[in-house]
Amino acid sequence: VMAHPAYTGRHYAELETRQVRVPLTKDGGLFARAVAAGARLLRLHTYGQRYVPAGPAPGSIPPGSARCVVAVPGDAAGYPESFTYDAATKTLYVGKGQFAPVRQEVYDYAVSGLKVVQSWLKYRMQDGAGRKSSPLDDIRPSVWPAQFTTELLELLWVVEATLAIYPEQATLLDAILRGECFAASELPPAPEGMRLAPRAPAGAARLV
Repeated sequence: VMAHPAYTGRHYAELETRQVRVPLTKDGGLFARAVAAGARLLRLHTYGQRYVPAGPAPGSIPPGSARCVVAVPGDAAGYPESFTYDAATKTLYVGKGQFAPVRQEVYDYAVSGLKVVQSWLKYRMQDGAGRKSSPLDDIRPSVWPAQFTTELLELLWVVEATLAIYPEQATLLDAILRGECFAASELPPAPEGMRLAPRAPAGAARLV
């Protein structure tokens, strides 16, 4: 209901003051449709680790339209130093490699101002991106691994599929707001324990 441009556009003024309104419909059918759309998005954004429907194996991403049409060279001399995008041909150039078709909206897709595809690529160019805090930051691949190509394609497919759900989300939001929604006063207060951050599973790795 909230993770799409239609929500941001409708509640822009409230979001400027960080007042997030969560419209909670009283219509069971609309609620179920919103849950289904959210489940598809969560499957995409967890790379198939959550809300996996019957059939596909966990960790699988539904293929999109983008393809690697010219492979990125697998030698040290061919490691990409930069990337460019040609909107006319819908081609993403990664060094000497080419990925197409990549729509402009996919290339420019952003979350809170962060351009996702472009940021992913910047960190994997020869010089890398971001600040360096230790000599470990200089340990980088000497050649472009095939896994990078797979990961880039999966990222493009996830963004493609996310954008494809936007119209459905906008329609659902409009239907929910036109119908009867719960007021905050109608809902019980959240138990104090539910306000705490979840604990990490036993044995989970911790960042120091």
